[in-house]
Amino acid sequence: MANQYDVVIIGGGPTGLAAAVYTGRSLLKTLVLEQSMPGGQIVLSAAIDNYPGFADGISGYDFAQSFLKHAQRFGAEVRIGTGATSVVRNDDGTFTVGLSDGGEVIARAVILAMGRHPRKLDIPGYDRLFGSGVSVCATCDGAFFRNVPVAVVGGGNSAVEEGFFLTRYASEIRSIHRRDHFTAQKILIEEYLGNPKVQPVWNSVVEEIYGEKEVEGIRVRNLQSGESEDLEAKAVFVFIGWIPNSALVKDLVRLDDQGRVLVNELMETGVPGLYGAGDLCVRPIYQLANVVADGVQAAVSVEKYLESSGQSRH
Repeated sequence: MANQYDVVIIGGGPTGLAAAVYTGRSLLKTLVLEQSMPGGQIVLSAAIDNYPGFADGISGYDFAQSFLKHAQRFGAEVRIGTGATSVVRNDDGTFTVGLSDGGEVIARAVILAMGRHPRKLDIPGYDRLFGSGVSVCATCDGAFFRNVPVAVVGGGNSAVEEGFFLTRYASEIRSIHRRDHFTAQKILIEEYLGNPKVQPVWNSVVEEIYGEKEVEGIRVRNLQSGESEDLEAKAVFVFIGWIPNSALVKDLVRLDDQGRVLVNELMETGVPGLYGAGDLCVRPIYQLANVVADGVQAAVSVEKYLESSGQSRH
């Protein structure tokens, strides 16, 4: 018989681990599934400066480890390297969650906290050179490109933040955006454009990334003139948006036109016992503090739901 839990949390990033702290404190038998690493993509951040309480900042790794230990302190079971392959609501109101290791577990409630992943460029050279100069993580790979020109694609917060991080390594940064201005927060834009290494390339898109075994350059097309030019770049860092990891539940919950899970203020999906939280969902902003709050709200909602169901705890 499959192991049974009060709540299974799918996703071990800040949202899922925050939820686990609260479900653990409520003495609910909790399982967290994280297919990659505790903390999820936050681990890739060299420094976190926008989370209240850390006046001097904290690395993504240290932040994630602290969250993990906090959840485990209150009894949450965290399985690293194990993801969910299916979620099925049973006739009795419980859920069967299929696991990537071939097993399955039963949960009285489920919190969806799978987050999202970076969107990629559908152009020649992207897939072939990914990992050989094409990257979606400046903090991971920036140090490999000291004193050489690089390109950054995108104009939102991620592009500007990661681009600014690259200024400590690269000799120059061609910052390519399809608009005539960045859409990031003003304070970030001012700091970024104030760095002499940054050269914005407005109203432009990357048509091709070329090189034999590693990135040697890019072909950029101006959307207004239609003209293309080749730019030297030893690396291309791409930050053009995110795709919600909602495929697992696309037939179970309501999604918006971008594939984000629709929830109300209590993190309810509309399916009794099934909650969504964090970057996976439609949110007014996507910041660390508010996705953590989502996890807390989902956990509180789960506790109230299970209390009202009248079922005994495992």
